[in-house]
Amino acid sequence: MEFFINKNATLNKLKLELIKDGRNDFQKFHDKVQNANIYFTMTDVITGVKKIAKKLTTIEQVVPSSCVGDEFFLVYQFNKKETSVAGRYVGQFEIVFLDDSGTLIVPIHENLYINILDSDIRK
Repeated sequence: MEFFINKNATLNKLKLELIKDGRNDFQKFHDKVQNANIYFTMTDVITGVKKIAKKLTTIEQVVPSSCVGDEFFLVYQFNKKETSVAGRYVGQFEIVFLDDSGTLIVPIHENLYINILDSDIRK
């Protein structure tokens, strides 16, 4: 998964959808994730240095146009300092459930790459 943002930009927000995996207990999971602390970490792919280390982030609930059910997105809003150096990073969200049922690292099946693009656009 690839995400692109310009150097020194704060928008667009990074959004990662929590996908229903076909299991019949997805509603239970969505209830649990609303009672969790969610953190975001971003690491430079080349150096291995963390640019963002376990920073608290949010979850957004979206009511879809179909009547299938609510959708949830893990959301991270970058600040200018975090996007000040162009490069390629790998990101991950850590969901710590507050009911002591454990921790989940997402994405699970593929890496989340954040590409900060060197831009000549000046405001």
